[in-house]
Amino acid sequence: MKKVIVDILGGDKAPDVTIDGAIQALTRNKSVELVLVGDKDIIEPRIKAAGFEGRVEILHTTEAITCHDSPTAAIRQKPNSSIVLGQSALKDRPDCGAFVSAGSTGAVLTAAFMKIGRIEGVSRPALCPILPTKDGRGTMVLDVGANMDCKPINLVHFALMADVYMRAQGRENPRIGLLSVGTEDEKGNELTLGAFKLLKQLSSTENDRGPGGHPLVNFLGNAEARDVFSGKYDIIVCDGFAGNVLLKTMEGAGSLFSHELKKAVSGAGALLGKLMLARRLLKMKRSLSEDATGGAIFIGVKKPVIKAHGNSNATAVANAILLGARAGDMDLGEQIKTAIQNAAKIVGE
Repeated sequence: MKKVIVDILGGDKAPDVTIDGAIQALTRNKSVELVLVGDKDIIEPRIKAAGFEGRVEILHTTEAITCHDSPTAAIRQKPNSSIVLGQSALKDRPDCGAFVSAGSTGAVLTAAFMKIGRIEGVSRPALCPILPTKDGRGTMVLDVGANMDCKPINLVHFALMADVYMRAQGRENPRIGLLSVGTEDEKGNELTLGAFKLLKQLSSTENDRGPGGHPLVNFLGNAEARDVFSGKYDIIVCDGFAGNVLLKTMEGAGSLFSHELKKAVSGAGALLGKLMLARRLLKMKRSLSEDATGGAIFIGVKKPVIKAHGNSNATAVANAILLGARAGDMDLGEQIKTAIQNAAKIVGE
């Protein structure tokens, strides 16, 4: 298993929580080895106390890029920052497979462009979390904020990259939906109508060029936002603007539901029901929490970059690290390159 590089200085609760998350990841997976980027004087005693010094390497720095820094300027002006050092190491070291950070989203994604670079053929990398679904399998949504203005071919590349990733995760023939305002073929704006046409071509049986002689993608057509969580789709494709609105709406709706649920089970009259449902409610909270997935993969760069939420707790950081460990061993780059080359023969560049 390749090493995972972790930005210890990134995030609202760094470095304590990021170190806790690293220790938790090492505890949960005995095969994981980490490169921790941050203050050695703080990291080393904690790792030694946990007994993991043999599985941890430390890249020392005390410099961090904050959310108030301009991403592009900071990457150039802070070469010793944890984000820049970490991603430079990811690019140069064959023994490292992924980078994880809860730091500035703009800086993490910009550094991925500048330091690691895109996979050959990829028009734009995409940020893609796994969102919960009714069947418990989850659906990958991309993009959720890295690309605000897209062309149809960008959405096609998103679909192809997600298809490769989900197959690597064990999903056979992933079901792909295109986020739109209706399920009818003719619904949508100029962007979605263009992407629909191209994805339809790639899913045609007349173009059997995919694995095992099947179409390149299993495109089911347009998907409405209310069906994202239904379990009907393994992948939902959209531009970064729509995806970010979808993600933030989901977060707000979840907060409202949690608030109203607490009100409904408060008071003496609801105490018995609360006690009866406590275990099930806790299980539901854990399954729907963003901590369950830990982070979103920035797919399309030469090595996986995982962006964790800035407010991540230790469990979320650990889950992001374990996601990075899995992704780092998938050899996504060559598979994505091949998929895009095959698609170009059908729909062009």
